[in-house]
Amino acid sequence: MALRGSRELRARLRAIKLTFKPVGRDWADETASIARTMVPVKTGRLRNSIRRRNATQTKATVVAHYSAYFIDKGTKEHSEKPRKGQALRFERGQNTVFSRKVDHPRTAARPFRERAAKEGLRRQPLADALIKQWNSAR
Repeated sequence: MALRGSRELRARLRAIKLTFKPVGRDWADETASIARTMVPVKTGRLRNSIRRRNATQTKATVVAHYSAYFIDKGTKEHSEKPRKGQALRFERGQNTVFSRKVDHPRTAARPFRERAAKEGLRRQPLADALIKQWNSAR
């Protein structure tokens, strides 16, 4: 018994296997671009840190400054005490303030990461690239 078209099928399956890397790269770039417009800006450090780290055959990674998680998910109210000294030192305006304890209020979540990823995927559909790779394989 012989299977007709097995060479073509193998070529198409190989092409599908290689599809994610370019599509993932485009998706990650688009996601980073969208996230930069969605993130709240105070100093611009977070906005400028959003970028694509890498894109492989299995995943694409978008990274940002660690504070992105706190802005996206929000924070609980908490207190801070000094670890080594007797007081915390921080600037308030042009004055230097010393305190034994600082109470930080809760910060509301301002989600942007998931929305940016979904919008990036909507703008860079995987299905079109997959169909193109399938049809162009020989």
